[in-house]
Amino acid sequence: MIGTRGWNQASGGDFYPAELPDDWRFCYYSNNLRSVLVPQETWDAVQRADVAQWLEDSDPAFRFVMELPATLGQPLTHAKREQALAQFLETLEPIAPRTAGLLLRIVPDTEVLPDWFEHFLNRLADVAPLCVDLPEGPWRAPLVYAALQRQGAGLAWHCAREAAPHPGGRLMVAYAPPAPARELRHWIERLAQWQGQDSFAGLFFDAGAAKAAQEARLIAELMGV
Repeated sequence: MIGTRGWNQASGGDFYPAELPDDWRFCYYSNNLRSVLVPQETWDAVQRADVAQWLEDSDPAFRFVMELPATLGQPLTHAKREQALAQFLETLEPIAPRTAGLLLRIVPDTEVLPDWFEHFLNRLADVAPLCVDLPEGPWRAPLVYAALQRQGAGLAWHCAREAAPHPGGRLMVAYAPPAPARELRHWIERLAQWQGQDSFAGLFFDAGAAKAAQEARLIAELMGV
């Protein structure tokens, strides 16, 4: 999967035609890029009807990776967690068949609570393939990595600062900046090696870098991956 994190950047950059109405952007995007990472802040304003419209505006082969709402990236009581997760999943339900996976971003400076973390991963693993974006620091510890492995969750890869993706998991989300073609090819090769036969990988750029995503998609197609 190759796309951007969101599709509705304010300026439109050089990707969208100048005359294109804002509410047509997703249709245009989905015809030119075949997957998208939906940012966590989207869920502050989006309703179930909006999600159903995404289904109408894209074809059956298009795939979504959904960042969970920010509130779910920090410890909550069991009752509050289940309520917030149920609300998110109810909003997501119309488009669940086209959802390739979920991305959980742990809020920076959150206390490392291994029991909460593993129990929540276990809960999410029943919903869809899962990837986790961990902040730098104490969260990147062996006991946390072991929990990821036990629950079949991938660890997000920041291509520009990490040499290779962390092994393991069913879903890999890679964040990429615009880069020369040789570097894009290298990242795609790494993801293809990680993915193997039974997992899903996605390379996602900032919303303002859709042209870079298009170039990466062309490179991947030429590579046959």
